Amino acid sequence: MRFTPKTRKAIYAAVAGIVPLLVIGGLLTDEQSQAVLTSTAAFLSFLATIMAAQNTQANNPQGEFDDLEDFTVIETPELPGK
Repeated sequence: MRFTPKTRKAIYAAVAGIVPLLVIGGLLTDEQSQAVLTSTAAFLSFLATIMAAQNTQANNPQGEFDDLEDFTVIETPELPGK
């Protein structure tokens, strides 16, 4: 599973929606709910770090990016009065 920003956002939303229901139902205390939310955020941050490490070129001191498929060049607009 790829933990893209969209996937992580969905997980955050699901946890943030389920945890209050567990507190209302008496299955979690307020303190436990904070621990669950903090642990989830820390875990997803850890996975994002692993994903970044796998998708970055550490052995590329020349800065060559042959693996880029496409990029867009944005031209600067002409300033009035020049």
